[in-house]
Amino acid sequence: MNCTECDKKIDDYRYHLGYTECVECSKTEKYSAHTVYPHKTGAYVQPVSKTASNNLKKIDRRSTGGTRVAKGVYVDKSWDRYLESLENPKPKKVSTYIPPKVTYNFRSYRGMKDAMIKYYNKFGYDPTREQIRKIFKKNVITLDTMNKLQNDINNLQLLPSRVRKKIIKKNA
Repeated sequence: MNCTECDKKIDDYRYHLGYTECVECSKTEKYSAHTVYPHKTGAYVQPVSKTASNNLKKIDRRSTGGTRVAKGVYVDKSWDRYLESLENPKPKKVSTYIPPKVTYNFRSYRGMKDAMIKYYNKFGYDPTREQIRKIFKKNVITLDTMNKLQNDINNLQLLPSRVRKKIIKKNA
């Protein structure tokens, strides 16, 4: 059988399928395929026209083909930028900030102990503890000094009043 357009011989298989034109002269659009996933692992291929395939690929989240733009190091050339940054590193910024020198003038434990025992003798236990906290918050004494002073005041409070009076007289 010969082509109706150009008189070339048509393959018998093509003629058996019902085509009367050769492949070059045919106006029939070439079939494309679309993969359908009814569930996770059971895919099948559905023959469709090229335009229908392109529309389905836009819709289908599992589509394969060239209609979607790839992501990653190949498309945005981030690998090339990385290699270029290794070859031509940016100059390092020089820090211009110079932290100010900080000096603390904390009072010594011995001097504060005598002052707090006098304060305790004059005002009592609770006001003395509050005074120690206030002094600490003003950065006059360290945390360690505050703890030692509070321990000393606690120990004084736990003593019997007779013994406490002797210790206070001895320190005064």
